[in-house]
Amino acid sequence: MPDGNPVQPLRIAGLKLENNLVQAPLAGYSSLPFRLLSWLLGRPGLLATEMISANALRQGENSQECYLARSPGEGPVLYQIWGSDPDAVGFAAAMVTERGAAAVDLNCGCPARKVRTAGAGSRLMENPLLVGRLVRAMRANSPLPVSVKIRLGPSADCFNAIEVARVAEAEGADWLTVHGRHARESYGAPCRLDEIAKVAAAVRLPVVGNGDVRDGASAREMFSRAGVAGVMVGRACMGAPWVFGRIQAECAGEVWTPPSLPETGGVILRHHDLLADLLGPERAVRHCRKLGSFYSKSFAGAREFRNRLNFCRTRRELAELIEEYFGFLPSDGWGKTTGRGRVSL
Repeated sequence: MPDGNPVQPLRIAGLKLENNLVQAPLAGYSSLPFRLLSWLLGRPGLLATEMISANALRQGENSQECYLARSPGEGPVLYQIWGSDPDAVGFAAAMVTERGAAAVDLNCGCPARKVRTAGAGSRLMENPLLVGRLVRAMRANSPLPVSVKIRLGPSADCFNAIEVARVAEAEGADWLTVHGRHARESYGAPCRLDEIAKVAAAVRLPVVGNGDVRDGASAREMFSRAGVAGVMVGRACMGAPWVFGRIQAECAGEVWTPPSLPETGGVILRHHDLLADLLGPERAVRHCRKLGSFYSKSFAGAREFRNRLNFCRTRRELAELIEEYFGFLPSDGWGKTTGRGRVSL
């Protein structure tokens, strides 16, 4: 669709989405507060949780509770499960269905050592038959749309994404997300759009492309070169929950203006407050030390801000630093949208 707007409504197995932009599952980031901000400031068609351990859910661990939390103030949410035991994954699919998921996803792409050591995440790319068994267990335990997030293959010399995709399709998956790198590749490697296109052409299922989408131009390139039904955005969300507004505006041929310093400062403080509601005040401030590096990365003096942020212990100290650096004065009127990705303070 080179001349038209590729951002369009999308329907998958009865799930009607406002648009075909998907916020990626991001370990350590895409919790409820992050999703609420992404929805308010960018309104992607589908949001996603952090990845949720199927084994931990089956064992009743309280550590997973914060990953399950959702709010009526956010849009439809994809709950992503990781694990390698079909019984545990089936149990998890049933549980997230009860907790209000709009769709459920199997993680076959995470390269983290902890996940791979457990035989899950991108390690599953080495075992297409097990992927099929896991999808079958999810399908048997949930009436929701089931998706699978995969990479191109387990290593540079093994492109088996088509095989994995066809197995997932045969076992009842409703759609796929394909990340355009293999399992052992870092994010510095180029995203292979042509390889994603091969997978999209090999199955009847809708395919969502993932990798290096950060603005309207890169989204258009993913749509046109990979031939995908939708686009998933991951790292570009971090510190920029308004990125989906940018993509929608630029794909529609509109001029997009980034948030001002005060607007960005307001979003950081609001992110903290939402985290405090979910995690408690101490954990919220600690988490904001990590978030601050992303929110401030495009501004002069970011290193000094991050260094000082590491010494913040309370909301008051955080607010004073944000006011000094971003020129933001806290107000009850923050967060009203005035267009795609804009904030009225």
